[in-house]
Amino acid sequence: MSQSIFKKRNSSATAQQLAKMREELVIIGEKERVLRERSASREVYRYLLDAHRVAAWQNADEDVLNIPPIGKGEGNHLAV
Repeated sequence: MSQSIFKKRNSSATAQQLAKMREELVIIGEKERVLRERSASREVYRYLLDAHRVAAWQNADEDVLNIPPIGKGEGNHLAV
């Protein structure tokens, strides 16, 4: 009789632990999903920002940007 009661308590405690572990796994899964969505949103934002920069650069006049014309032989050199 006492073994039967012990087994019921033990199985009840095990079931509670399993339920708690499942709940924690659901919470972890939800956090991972949110982080993936945020990461995807950041990627989209970076892409749109880069596209905007490229479009703005292509449509801008050199006078508006105050960029001096590149002289002969100065192309693609970084300022030191």
